[in-house]
Amino acid sequence: MKINLNKISGERHFLKTLFLVLLGTSIIFAAQSLIRVGASVDKSVITIGDRITYSLTIEHDKSIKIEQPGPGANLGQFEIKDYKIYDPVEKGNIVTQQFDYVISVFDTGKFVIPPFPVAFAPADTSTKYQVIMSEPIEITVNSVLTAEDAEIHDIKPPISIPFNYRRLILLVVAGLLIAAAVLLFLYILRQRKKGKPLFRKEVIRPAHEIALEALEAVAAEWREMLEAGKHKELFTRISEIFRTYLENRFFINAMEETSFEIIDSLREVGLEEEQQKIAREILELSTLVKFAKYIPEEQETEQCLEQLKSFVEATRLVFEPVENQIEMSETEGEEKAAEAVAEDNKTV
Repeated sequence: MKINLNKISGERHFLKTLFLVLLGTSIIFAAQSLIRVGASVDKSVITIGDRITYSLTIEHDKSIKIEQPGPGANLGQFEIKDYKIYDPVEKGNIVTQQFDYVISVFDTGKFVIPPFPVAFAPADTSTKYQVIMSEPIEITVNSVLTAEDAEIHDIKPPISIPFNYRRLILLVVAGLLIAAAVLLFLYILRQRKKGKPLFRKEVIRPAHEIALEALEAVAAEWREMLEAGKHKELFTRISEIFRTYLENRFFINAMEETSFEIIDSLREVGLEEEQQKIAREILELSTLVKFAKYIPEEQETEQCLEQLKSFVEATRLVFEPVENQIEMSETEGEEKAAEAVAEDNKTV
């Protein structure tokens, strides 16, 4: 009797592969059974421009580690107007977290809020994340116009003015211009008599001087603010100092942009990777304290202030005074003239 060894080896390999696939699938199902993601809205039928509260609820075992959704979540065609993060609620071994997004859309029809992905790991020490999705939600957006409103009406004719004020307005404007000219002439005469310049020169301070001065003020009182529980107020000031410096130094709209948009803008202006990392850490910590009710440690706050100061020092613009350049040019001219005279003496 002949035994086909290749066939037996192939069957063993197939059974081994099947066993590994089933084992991996069972591990994934076991991990997902310890977490549940639910999504809901306060209303599913709205008119254009209305706001909806989209709630994401995550229930998971304490042994599960999740990545919290951020403010820049992808909710399809819906714009995120505001968001709120609730404190976790523990009940036995189950932890419940809720995230509310206030969203809106400016079009009519049927729209779908896509499934929301939540990354999780089966243990605090694990770096292999898995993803669980929420259910999609359909929203109907109706127009604010009714059938009667949709009809286009003729424009009403303008109402005629019985009295013509044109001449009166021209006389008033002419009188104001003459008065302004007389006042300007008197002001010029007074300034000349006093020997003062006609217009004051506005001194534009460098962005780093403004930022460092504001940081010194914060450095003198940040510990007292932490002890008084004014964490949000403190990091609001830090965020404003940092965003104002970025706006004045790199000419980006940092006061209006989100943290993600600011990092993209800094990348576009060619900022070094190390400085981008520092900027990202400052913005993320400020956002956590202001919006997620995170209470920073004293060491974290001190490190944040040091990072901000080092960032300003490393990215500051260095101005070379024009007077120095003129003096150098004059010195070089004198040296060249002296060398020319020396050559002439040698020739003689």
